Amino acid sequence: MSTPPAYGTSCVAHHVPGERSRLGTLEAAFDPVTTRVLDGLDLPETAVCLELGAGAGSVAAWLAAHRPHGRVVATDTDTRFLRFAPTAPVRVLRHDVVTEDFPPASFDLVHARALLSHLPDRDRVLRRAARWVRPGGRLVVEDLTVEPVDDSAHPLLRQVTRAGEELLRATVGTDLRWARALPERLRDAGLHDVRSLSTPGTVGDGSPADAFWTATFEQAVPAHLATGSLRAEDVEAVRALHRTPGFTATAVAMVTAWGTRPRPLKTATAAPRRPFRPTDKEKPL
Repeated sequence: MSTPPAYGTSCVAHHVPGERSRLGTLEAAFDPVTTRVLDGLDLPETAVCLELGAGAGSVAAWLAAHRPHGRVVATDTDTRFLRFAPTAPVRVLRHDVVTEDFPPASFDLVHARALLSHLPDRDRVLRRAARWVRPGGRLVVEDLTVEPVDDSAHPLLRQVTRAGEELLRATVGTDLRWARALPERLRDAGLHDVRSLSTPGTVGDGSPADAFWTATFEQAVPAHLATGSLRAEDVEAVRALHRTPGFTATAVAMVTAWGTRPRPLKTATAAPRRPFRPTDKEKPL
């Protein structure tokens, strides 16, 4: 079996026209639940946070605003969209989470959204990310699943969703059903007090999730037509369905799961917290 190309060469990569705008629709749709979960974690005022696959940077910016005495490391393989105020305690780091490591116990919080499902060997990456969390710190992982479409009353919506699912699987290696077992995966990574929630994303109702779904679908249309996963008449039929008065359906869900790195049961003399020192890859703002 051949290895699929990297995410950076796909129809949803940073270089694709419209990708910055599409990421903005993702932020508008799901930042409210992300920030609500993060706000409830009771992080230290001086928390050191790692934002993996930071995308357009809204979560990193929120963390910086809410922990101004801490530090945020925002990473991505392509950092072109990561721009922050000069006074924000954010460092931007070009980093490949699949191949590049951090020292163990470097961060009070590690967060990743809409990242791991696109990666090869995603479960290994999750376990490594758990090791980067300090004892008592938190790992928060969020990813999309298309499972809600399985129960849709609209065959056309099921067809186009499965076509998109297969397109990303074939071109990137994405698994858009991996997130359904996120709580169990965090427990398997050694985390305790694991919690989770699922946020539905509806289409046809003019909601932020609808805007995200529409932007993602339209951006993928050229790849669908080029590969034959959808025909031109399929695309027009989906657009017509989307415009139909009264049409609405749940197309995706964002699964959010978080857990705590356990503290040692017995501690002798506690070792000092090891500060994270960025590599020479870090780009000054």
